[in-house]
Amino acid sequence: MNQTHTVLSHLIFEQIQSKGITLNDEQIMRMMEIRASDARSIILPFTLSHAAILIILGFGGDGLDNSGVQLAIAAMAVLGSLWCVAWLDDSIQDLVAGGKDLSDDFKNSYMGQRLVNAPMGAVRALNVTIVGLIVAAEMIALY
Repeated sequence: MNQTHTVLSHLIFEQIQSKGITLNDEQIMRMMEIRASDARSIILPFTLSHAAILIILGFGGDGLDNSGVQLAIAAMAVLGSLWCVAWLDDSIQDLVAGGKDLSDDFKNSYMGQRLVNAPMGAVRALNVTIVGLIVAAEMIALY
């Protein structure tokens, strides 16, 4: 069972050679816990950075008339948001993959069914939509 898979891991493409390694549910769940923690860890920096942008927009005054300041704020909002979306999306993809790797016994449990049947595509799309709307609102307020 030698298959080669291309994986997007933190925006770096890697070739992974499957060696027929089997993980038990405990190992898979531990990896999923780590990735869920990674997903949660990006929320605070995202929230704080956009709160700072909103404070700057609200109290910036004449300083916001400078095109260099506007460009810096816009770059931070757009690039920081892209980084956050990529980070969270990668974590979600790993959670989906982990759910697929779990044993049939776990998949047939109520919690397993919830994990397997979760609308992760919709969650990923909603993540991009919400972040895009936040950034769009900031750009409208900035320019």
